[in-house]
Amino acid sequence: MSSWTRRRFDGVGLTQSPPGPHLAALQARYGGHVLLCIDVSYSMSGDLLRRAIAGGEKFLAEATAAHYAAGLVLWAEEVRQFVPPEAGTETALSVLRKAAAGGGTRLSPALERGIEVLANRSGDRVMCIFSDGELADHREARELARKACALGIRIIVRGLGRAAATSLADLACPGVADAEQRIDDATGVTSGIASMAAGLSLRGKPSD
Repeated sequence: MSSWTRRRFDGVGLTQSPPGPHLAALQARYGGHVLLCIDVSYSMSGDLLRRAIAGGEKFLAEATAAHYAAGLVLWAEEVRQFVPPEAGTETALSVLRKAAAGGGTRLSPALERGIEVLANRSGDRVMCIFSDGELADHREARELARKACALGIRIIVRGLGRAAATSLADLACPGVADAEQRIDDATGVTSGIASMAAGLSLRGKPSD
């Protein structure tokens, strides 16, 4: 687990499914809204995609337990599938489990969608992004990531291999140490994606 996260919450009782009437108040005080953004480009075909789906399932469960409304973005050269945070975990899981790989690796459309969705939401607002390759639109993605961070939207990244990790590294919001950005090989994809949920324990914007 990342060293920069808060390990526990104080004063929050049991949660329930479906969510009870006090969920919104809990999210405003302790949680927020998060979008899990998973690369489903052609290079993710086969076992990699299966591992990513498994990681996404774990992430969504942990995010919900931490009082976050969790949405989903499956992206390639464009946003392939989108589930808004308010749709609920079961809807996001259903879409995630049907994910199919294809297309290129352009993150900008997913970042634009994330800014549009999260800019005016309450509580902590986070985009958690996974990719297995170098971004074809790195410069544009970097500018959009800076815009998101300026709006108070936190960005957490995981990249499979050196090229992906390097391409994503300067998209993460500054001021937060995250030693887990790089996933070394395919066997770590599931745990790597799931590990981004640890960052949801840190409330508010990262320090400059």
